[in-house]
Amino acid sequence: MTDKRHIANLILPLAGIAIILYYSVCGNSCAYLKGAIFGLDLTYLGIGFASLLLILTLLRREALRLFLLSAGIGTEIYLIWFQVKSGVYCPYCLLFAVVLIVLFVLNFRVSKKLLVAIAVILGLLFFTLFFEGTTRPVLADPTLMPSFGSGKYKVRIYTDYFCGPCDKLEPKLDEMVKSLVRNKVATVVFVDTPIHTHTPMYARYFLYILNAKNDFEHAMRTRVLLFSAARQNIVEKEKLEEYLTKNNIKFKPLDAKPVFDALNKYLEEDKINSTPSVAIYDGQNKSVHKGGPEITKALEALK
Repeated sequence: MTDKRHIANLILPLAGIAIILYYSVCGNSCAYLKGAIFGLDLTYLGIGFASLLLILTLLRREALRLFLLSAGIGTEIYLIWFQVKSGVYCPYCLLFAVVLIVLFVLNFRVSKKLLVAIAVILGLLFFTLFFEGTTRPVLADPTLMPSFGSGKYKVRIYTDYFCGPCDKLEPKLDEMVKSLVRNKVATVVFVDTPIHTHTPMYARYFLYILNAKNDFEHAMRTRVLLFSAARQNIVEKEKLEEYLTKNNIKFKPLDAKPVFDALNKYLEEDKINSTPSVAIYDGQNKSVHKGGPEITKALEALK
């Protein structure tokens, strides 16, 4: 039994790390549920926490491992409460919590109940005091309103260039959006949603490009190029500018804060916390669709 428990104590932290890494590249959609301690993202803290558990297991420091797990239970109590309060749930975060709970049960000892109680309280108190979390993405810089077309329907498209599901959807989205705009079925607004770290820079340059040439066909070509750049992991300003110049794309910086504020209001109004998402208005009713299959079905219905 001891050997099996030791093996489980090695495998489960690795499973936790795998869950966090999968969360960072997304499943069918990229959820926005961010948290940090002293500016350090919980993603890195989670990987560090699981790695430390592995080290303590290899060193067979059972008391320290139980203390760390108990503190982790305290933090998970707070994080689950935060998700319940905000009404936004991260399935990967909850899976990581399940892994942590299983590890805790596996290592709990009645003889150590005082140690466990102290650690749980400390973990809960620490996150209560220092955790900073948000469930709504916010653009960080002024932008130009990227709105095109006319028609009965108002369609707001929320995507992130570094979101895998968005990248996968983009070719279909490109075709459907062109049809909606050309046939005057809908007015389409693109809202670059900063789920990932480098997206604000891309959002800024997309709108700088529109400031140089605010044309629908040009905007669609630009989106294709920016998704391609993200796929190549171009994350430095100079390299992105070089990439755009190489593809004959001009850009012109601007300050358009009023329009930027409007985009942030869209994010809030439509309660966007994951990408890809699409909000559709028909003048009276609004519907919000998330994930590639659901979005494709909704936009096809407009045609």
